[in-house]
Amino acid sequence: MKPAGPYASAPAKASAGREDAEQDGASAPAGVLLPHLAGPAACLRQVLAAHAVRDCAHVVEIGGAGLPITGFLMHRPASVTVIDPKIPAFAAEALHGFACRVRHLAAKLQEVDLAPEEPFGLVLLGLSLKPFGRAEAVPPVLLDLAGRATMLVIDYALDLDRAQGQIGALTAVRTAPPIIDLALTIAEPALQEAGFGRRRFLVYGAA
Repeated sequence: MKPAGPYASAPAKASAGREDAEQDGASAPAGVLLPHLAGPAACLRQVLAAHAVRDCAHVVEIGGAGLPITGFLMHRPASVTVIDPKIPAFAAEALHGFACRVRHLAAKLQEVDLAPEEPFGLVLLGLSLKPFGRAEAVPPVLLDLAGRATMLVIDYALDLDRAQGQIGALTAVRTAPPIIDLALTIAEPALQEAGFGRRRFLVYGAA
């Protein structure tokens, strides 16, 4: 039987110890936050993303280790799934005191069989995907998700070549222009020194 929630199955390493990590309403561990994202202004991206997906019953984030979208969501989603190889594995059945299937999967996107229920929001903050084995950095499954998502939120650094090489394929699957297209400059020294201070924040809504 296919389990309820936004994914059909997860790799062994993502689910290992899940029963031990299963909690009811506890705060999800965020993991280690990269130094250049530790400043007080960096989380503005999560705040904006949480607002953008506020009407989505299901939320899927690719990436998010250190600062996942989960704790920023203010509505009552039915499920939240965050996929990142560096995030601590976590599972709970409540979020902010309300029923919600929360899963943080310590895995690469290419290892997880995603089957989101709709309507779902897809969040990619700090776009910088890498290939995995023979699977390309932006696999067909991600392009399919990006095209079907009721809300698609993407944030990326304008000076990161990897992101520049990936953004075109992701935005090309949307049939309508973005409803939000923000140019952001986060003037935190650590973020600027890393070359990630100049950013673009995109939100695509339902066609």
